[in-house]
Amino acid sequence: MAAGRAWLMWGLGALCYLTALFHRMSLSVAGLTAQERFSIDATGLAAFSVVQLVLYALLQVPVGAAADRFGPRRLLALGMALMAAGSIVFALATAYPAAMAGRALIGAGDAFLFVNVLRLAHNWFPGRRYALVAALTGMIGGLGQLIATAPLAALLTGFGWTPAFLVAGVITAVLLVAVGVALRDGPSVAVREEPREPLRVSLRHAWRNRGTRHAMWTHFTLMGAFVTFTAVLGQPYLVHAQGRTPAAASALLTVVVGGFVLAGTFAGQLASRRPGVRGPMVAWAAVVSVACWAVLVVVPGPLPVAVLGPVLFLIGAAGAVSMLAFDLARSANHGHQAGVASGVANMGGFTFAVVAELGAGLLLDELLRHGVAGPLAYRLSFLVALVMGLAGTVRLLTLHKHAGVRPRELELAA
Repeated sequence: MAAGRAWLMWGLGALCYLTALFHRMSLSVAGLTAQERFSIDATGLAAFSVVQLVLYALLQVPVGAAADRFGPRRLLALGMALMAAGSIVFALATAYPAAMAGRALIGAGDAFLFVNVLRLAHNWFPGRRYALVAALTGMIGGLGQLIATAPLAALLTGFGWTPAFLVAGVITAVLLVAVGVALRDGPSVAVREEPREPLRVSLRHAWRNRGTRHAMWTHFTLMGAFVTFTAVLGQPYLVHAQGRTPAAASALLTVVVGGFVLAGTFAGQLASRRPGVRGPMVAWAAVVSVACWAVLVVVPGPLPVAVLGPVLFLIGAAGAVSMLAFDLARSANHGHQAGVASGVANMGGFTFAVVAELGAGLLLDELLRHGVAGPLAYRLSFLVALVMGLAGTVRLLTLHKHAGVRPRELELAA
């Protein structure tokens, strides 16, 4: 009975996270439509995602600390309220500033979701199950991303911009009510009995811990590359650099997300049974991700589906392995610092995505302005993500021996 209730509580939180991933990735197939609706260029389109992800990244540590102190229920409700409002504003917007305000609300609300669903897992499940539950959380989020690909594209085509995003806002509001009525922070008040310390102290301890930094670079390298491709840049790249139709591009984005969903469950199960494989797994995933991005940048298109499909699938699969960052951060820190450590780790991938998306958008517009052919310009714009992925992989490998290891206080690096 207790186990069933734990899965029920996590399931409700995971449904909220599914909704958040739908909102986060909705521009993956609506990007070209957004450019037409708001008369914006590639930089303007990237700015939607950048603003959303900047707010998300900046709020991770405060939200993680709040999860440790106040429990996940209230914070999940706040996040869902912000996302519902943002989706409605975005649905009704006809001008760029109003649309940007909607995406900003979505980004702020999204920031409250993942860390607090992980906190639910921490409160309701034993430590040995955490890697699996975290991976399953990522898988559920991946389903939200799948809904934000071909199904959303069909909804946009059949009913138009405003009805599609209004429906998303209403569903989010319904889940907000369910959280307020049914969700509980944990099986007891034990979460409130854990030691409390000032945020600056928790943050200092988490950051000085090499295991936390390894987890952050893991998320930076793997999730960052995945989000950069799927959030907004993937569809225009596939259309202009790979010569696909918008419908075919949406289907190929589904392949990326499918890789994320399928690999997430496998990685979580393996890490739960053999924690020692987490470090090697994330290292190999980083190498594979960088190699795939090199193909997208270096090899002229259009690539045959037999090549492009597996490359995109592997980018998604590597993104799923990034979910191990949170188990690595948890096992490298004390329990009462789990939220802060998860927040630090979670900043990594979205910092990558913010810089890569904005950098790629600026580079693309500049290349096109100087007469570079569209397909080549789109490929070269992905150099930003490739270079960042290489840098993250190097840093991740230098911290490899600290993967998931909690050092003694006197051994912590300054």
